[in-house]
Amino acid sequence: MGIVSAKGIDKLLAGVRRWLESRDGSLTPIFALMAVPIVMATGATLDISRQASYRSDLQAAVDAAALGLAHLPSTTPQATLNSDALTWVNAELAGKGYGTIAVSVTSSAGKLTVNGSTTIPTTLTAMAGINSLPVNATATVAYGLSHVELALVLDNTGSMAQNNKLPTLVSSATSLVNTLSASAGSDPTALKISVVPFSMTVNVGSAYQTATWMSGVMPTAYGSDIFSTSNVNRFTLFQQMGVTWGGCVESRPAPYDVSDTGPSLSTPATLFVPYFAPDEPDNNTISSGGHSYYSFPNNYLSDGITSTSWTVRQGNAAKYTKAPATGTSSSTGYTLGPNAGCALTPLLRLTNNMTTVTSKLNSMVAVGDTNIPMGMMWGWHTLSPSAPFSDGVAYGTANTMKIVVMLTDGLNQNTPNSNPNTSYYSGDGYVWQNRVSGLNTTSQTARQTALDTRLSTLCSNMKAQGIIIYTVRIDVATTNSPAVLQSCATSTDKFFDVPNVPDLPTVFANIAGSIGHLRIAH
Repeated sequence: MGIVSAKGIDKLLAGVRRWLESRDGSLTPIFALMAVPIVMATGATLDISRQASYRSDLQAAVDAAALGLAHLPSTTPQATLNSDALTWVNAELAGKGYGTIAVSVTSSAGKLTVNGSTTIPTTLTAMAGINSLPVNATATVAYGLSHVELALVLDNTGSMAQNNKLPTLVSSATSLVNTLSASAGSDPTALKISVVPFSMTVNVGSAYQTATWMSGVMPTAYGSDIFSTSNVNRFTLFQQMGVTWGGCVESRPAPYDVSDTGPSLSTPATLFVPYFAPDEPDNNTISSGGHSYYSFPNNYLSDGITSTSWTVRQGNAAKYTKAPATGTSSSTGYTLGPNAGCALTPLLRLTNNMTTVTSKLNSMVAVGDTNIPMGMMWGWHTLSPSAPFSDGVAYGTANTMKIVVMLTDGLNQNTPNSNPNTSYYSGDGYVWQNRVSGLNTTSQTARQTALDTRLSTLCSNMKAQGIIIYTVRIDVATTNSPAVLQSCATSTDKFFDVPNVPDLPTVFANIAGSIGHLRIAH
């Protein structure tokens, strides 16, 4: 039975009065005997529903208070615990019409328990002499409550600019951050969050150009290079053209593309290479053999040679000596140049400064194709105790959870292109460089399968290290199977399919609650 409205109750009582005042018919005495139990039963249903709703609100407030207090020293005076708990609960329930709420705190055996209680006045149940109903909630947590290292791995591909997805993501993620922050208390290590925007690459930030884990020269283990000559330093080419490296990177080769093995000079394949979109051949020189030309999405320099070979003209490292042409590619929408497609907001490393986190979320922009493994891998790097950042605590550290929340609005994608590259340049280079097994094909479906396989292996490796993974798919037709995202999540309840964009705030609120409940026992 649903909740009966006050208007409905008024109508019911009016009907009862009419029956009781009527002198017609022999049913009046019978109804008079039945009316009171009927009304009382209806009132009891209403009051029980109200009691359950109030208890849900009180439980959430008590949970938040317990999570916050658990970060205080175990020597905190009892009066302070009681006062702080009451302040916390009242703040959580402000404006919801609650009366006086009693809050008490007890602590023993390394645990802290918060009890909250109040009463609500009854409606029709008062006819039975029951004038109020109790509302109680209890939460118990341990001192030294689990700390959280959380990576928000968020799709920033071009399609996120559609259907109000990016603004909704920003507001939803901000609410999640604020909810978790409210339970962190005064412990500066209780909650740390990183933000990793991704598309077909990830922007680590141009400030890392001189980091020991970056290599301007692509190691041979990466596969075929885009340049015809060996040992070409991409940072040198940026400098010669007077262009600042945008901060994006390429994916490492297998097996380092799906592991957090720290970069080491002794193992060049573990180093990271800057994203460098090459100048594609001049389109007045290379034809397709007929009357039409190949597509040239990123032609920004004169090739400076007379060869009619696509490979020779594209691979000529000597041409990068002057400023690139300005403008935008008509086929991709990217700004022409070696940073084409690298308009992403740089990632944010783990921090306990939630203002910095929300500022990063608000700076995100949408550009490029979807390469979920790259985003997930850099989310892992931000949580890892290993280089390049080494910001995370060691795996298995007591009272610390490492969590990834990944959202995407699409499937893994590497779009075919009708020129000898057969693909657009991305964080995986061109498909002919064979960075990813199975990607070097003209079939878009086969390319997706190759990236899905890579993602499955990566998620398994992350979960093997104890990382908890939530995956969210938004605004995708249900005919497209979410199997790879379902299997990537730690469990079935940590995968969320959100076909309607306006439902995303509720899903992120549920995830925030789920993370909180991983840390609390009622």
